[in-house]
Order: sequence, then structure tokens, then C-alpha cells
Amino acid sequence: MERSHLLGDDLAWMPASVARARRLGRVAVWGGAAALLGGALVTAPAVLILWKAIVLAGAGATVAGHRAGEVLYRRQLGRMARGEIPLAQLAARDEGELVVVRGRIEAAAPLTGLLVDQAGVYRRLVWEPDGAWVSEAAVDFALVDAAGHRVLVQAAGARWLTSPREPWAYPRARFETSPSAQVRQLVARSTRPAVKAAERVLEVGAEVQVVGYKTAAPDVGGAVVDYRLPPQRATVRSGPDLPLVISRAADLDEPDRA
Repeated sequence: MERSHLLGDDLAWMPASVARARRLGRVAVWGGAAALLGGALVTAPAVLILWKAIVLAGAGATVAGHRAGEVLYRRQLGRMARGEIPLAQLAARDEGELVVVRGRIEAAAPLTGLLVDQAGVYRRLVWEPDGAWVSEAAVDFALVDAAGHRVLVQAAGARWLTSPREPWAYPRARFETSPSAQVRQLVARSTRPAVKAAERVLEVGAEVQVVGYKTAAPDVGGAVVDYRLPPQRATVRSGPDLPLVISRAADLDEPDRA
């Protein structure tokens, strides 16, 4: 899977209920922070002297609002799929059922980052060749749990939910020699000598949660369900109403530890 799209269209795939949960989380935190700062200014005008602290507080509220929104829409996705299930139980689920599973990533043929020297199954580049763009690529992989149970994940149409990273300026030539034809085409439209960009790679070995639709795919180590068919293994894929959605387990668990 490889695609490029404008950053403004990055979340256009979200179902209305999930997008609503994301907005509500952000608005609740930002509204509360604004009320507190406004009250401080009314009751103690001298606080204007501490303008740096106010700016930092506003920045903190922005980050907190972003995190709150991410937590709420991830939980909404989980509710749509009726909760997380163990990998061992996936094979018994109905074909086409929306499920949530968790495991550690394994990949026979990982990709590598364009800017980050890391082997993984998904790369996400947010950059500004000519406006703000997102360029992504992913390969099929497997999830394995502590007991050794294994399921396959088909990356076609996948989305990786991950927090943004501060961009850096890279020489234009770094993108002109990219193995990605889409990236080369986009940078060819730009006249800038340097391009701001930030890339994240979902590395092999990471523990992730995957939301997707249950199916089965041929696998030499899978179960024999019909002598006329090759061995099959339980698989998770994108569907008609929701793409395959990947999140790092650490990102999901972090808010609960805070």
C-alpha cells in the first residue's frame, strides 16, 4: 500500500461518530483551559506580567486537547468493534465481523523509512513540498501474542493513528532520489532548496492494537479447513465502512497511566 494526500484530508476516512468523539475531547480540554486562564486575568490583572507562563499554559492545553481527542476516538473505535479479543479467538469470529486485536509485529519483508533508517511495516511522512502533504506506505504483517498465537494483517487501505512529530528541514535532493515514485513526483513540483518533513516508522517488534474486519488468508502454517483449499489463517483487513486502523499499544495505554 502506498498513497499521498493533502494533510487537510488526512482524517476524511473517519466515521462521523469517531470524528465527533475526537472533536469533543479536544473542545472539552481547550474550553476548560480557556476558562481558567480567563478567570485568572479577570481576578488578577497583574498576571499579565507572566505572559510567558500564559503562552506555555496555552501550548500545554493544545497538547492536552490533542491527546484527549486521540484517546476518545480510539475508544470509540473499540466500542464500534465491541471490545478487544485474544488472537486465539479470532478464527472463530464470523467472516466480515469488525474486531479489535492486539499483538507484537512480525514481518517477512519489512519496508524502511525514507528519512528514518528503521525497518518497519508502515511509514508515515508529513512534509511540505508544495503545501502540507502526507505520504504513507505499508506492507502486510503478522501479529503474535505471548502464547505464540498468530494472525495476519493485510495492509491495503490501512491507517496508522500516531501523534505528529516536529518537522526538520531536509535537502531537496533527499527526496529526489527517494524509492517512492509518488514522493519524487511531489517534490518535482517544488522549487524549494529544502523541504520541511517529519517521518515515523512503525517498527518490527512493536506492540500494536488493530481494528479491522475478520477474514482468512492462505498461510502454510495455518489450519486446514477444507481439503480443496490451502491452509488458512485468521486475518484482519480493511472493510467497506472502516479502513484497517493501527495504533501503538503504548499510545493507548499512556493516558491510563497518567
